[in-house]
Amino acid sequence: MKLVHSLYDVPMPRKYKKDPKSKVHMLDNVNQALKMLETAEVKTVNLKQTSILNADWNMMAGMCWCIILDYNIKGISVEDATAKQGLLIWCQKKTKHYKGINGKIHNFTKAWKNGNAFLALVDKHTTGVVNYDEMYEQSAEEKLDAAFTACENLGVPRLLEVEDLTEVERPDDKAVMTYVSELFKLFSKEDIKENAANHISKFLSFQRRVDDLVFSYNDRFTAFKEWAQAKTTDFNDAEPGSTQIECAEKTEAYKEYLLHEKPAKLVEVVDIQDLYANIQGELKVNGRNSFEPAENCKPEDLHVLVHSLNEAEDKASEAIRVTRLGFIEKLDGEETLSAEKKAEIESAFTAFDADNSGMLDKTEFRAALCAIGVALSDPDFDKVFEELQTEAHIDSTTFANYLEEFFTTSDDAESIVKSLQVLGDPNNVTEEMLSQPPLTEEDIAYLMGKAEDGSLAGFINSSFAC
Repeated sequence: MKLVHSLYDVPMPRKYKKDPKSKVHMLDNVNQALKMLETAEVKTVNLKQTSILNADWNMMAGMCWCIILDYNIKGISVEDATAKQGLLIWCQKKTKHYKGINGKIHNFTKAWKNGNAFLALVDKHTTGVVNYDEMYEQSAEEKLDAAFTACENLGVPRLLEVEDLTEVERPDDKAVMTYVSELFKLFSKEDIKENAANHISKFLSFQRRVDDLVFSYNDRFTAFKEWAQAKTTDFNDAEPGSTQIECAEKTEAYKEYLLHEKPAKLVEVVDIQDLYANIQGELKVNGRNSFEPAENCKPEDLHVLVHSLNEAEDKASEAIRVTRLGFIEKLDGEETLSAEKKAEIESAFTAFDADNSGMLDKTEFRAALCAIGVALSDPDFDKVFEELQTEAHIDSTTFANYLEEFFTTSDDAESIVKSLQVLGDPNNVTEEMLSQPPLTEEDIAYLMGKAEDGSLAGFINSSFAC
């Protein structure tokens, strides 16, 4: 009764015989003691009243073992296994990577005879007390004694002697288990610290991972934001071009941007949004506060940036389109030479007016035409000179008027027919007639294919029809 009361705090019976004389009084005490064991939920094996009354040594030893097993080992729980199996699993885990032991502790008898298991447990949980690798080749007696001595110095009573393991074929499993349970109580305190450290380590690992993800989100968001804002500014400030060539170059540059630069950036937008979702998901699953991005760095701000960029792109591309169309309209409606062309004509006249007479003779006139880019056949040149000359000379005004008319011929059906008339009869077109540079063989084949009964008049007129 005193043992159960001391270990399990089960109250002592109010009425029991402290100094029983008769067998009846002893039996009453025994019954109350057995009830206390039942209250403490200690399971015994075939323990009867008479076993105690008759002082049956084996049964009493068995009862003590049941109490030891319950009190000292029952609370051990490792990986959902309890008592003996849980203690065994703990030993296996702690000695897992030790030479000569790994996977070999399956009992509390022969597996402990050579001293390796005891020595490994001490080596695992202490520093500098024993050295498993250095002692591995020593005898079982030396290893057991070193382990028991070390544990005794750490406060564990020497419940086993070396001979209890080395001088018997099969050590007593109850004795070994009891001693190992004492080691468990001692070293599991270190396990608690180790578990706490592991807990902190896992927390730090998760936190560092989240920090890395958040840093990546902020870094990638900032990079995209800077790119999008810079591109938006570029498009808003872009000039459409002052010439047809510049407009064409800007159009090609815009196409390259749409094909090669922008798609990758839009993919980056999707990746940034996914990254944000992953961060929030991991935080939520692990019971952490949600991630709050900085001002103007939230996922919805990506849509604002893309929308502003698209508007700027549309504005710039429309400006280029309108400007190019303006050049085309200007070309169609231009009836006079540009100042630049007029200056070129004047410069050519001056250059070939060798005597500064303000007149060009036939030779000077031909040279001036060539300089300005007008190459006429001999018959055509003679015809033009004859029409323009006054006393075998051509003055500057006549020269300028001729070239202005030459370069500003309107692009209409009538003018095209007139040009064909220069080459031959538009109503009786031949390949020979069209064989005049810069017309190519492809041009000739095209025109001949359009001729109806040898005439190109119908094709030309239909081309300019509204």
